[in-house]
This record gives sequence, C-alpha cells and structure tokens, in this order.
Amino acid sequence: MEKENNRANFEEKWRQLVIERVNAGMSPNLKLSIGMNTSLTKDEVIEHVKKGDEIGLQIINLHRNFMKAQASGQFTRVLNTV
Repeated sequence: MEKENNRANFEEKWRQLVIERVNAGMSPNLKLSIGMNTSLTKDEVIEHVKKGDEIGLQIINLHRNFMKAQASGQFTRVLNTV
C-alpha cells in the first residue's frame, strides 16, 4: 500500500513538474506535434498531462528523458558533436 502511494506521489510530482516546464517554456503561439496527425496548443498539452492519458504520458516521458540526458551530460556531448 505504501509503495503504491509513493509511486502515485512520484508520478504526481512529475506531472506537476512537466506542467510548470510547459507553462514556463512553451509559447502560447507554438504547437507541439506528436505523431502524424496531432498538433497541440500549450493548453491542450497541459490538459493531456493533467489527465494522464496516453498523450500526456508521452509528454511526461519526453520531459523525463530530456532531463535525464541533461543531468547525465549526454545532451551536452551530443551538442558538442554538431
């Protein structure tokens, strides 16, 4: 039970972090494309993240992977090869 609560709390923290990152870094005029047919506004991105639906989880994982790449130095190494 406690492990489930910790996991839910962990996921909620990630959800909140991604919402704050989108609010701070995404222009209202910008659209995010996911796949071939989906183009989302800032508000739609936030709504999907809040719902935790498939698109919202993809967005959370995208942010999580990007932050891991930054923290590990992988992102900088790739940029230095360009």
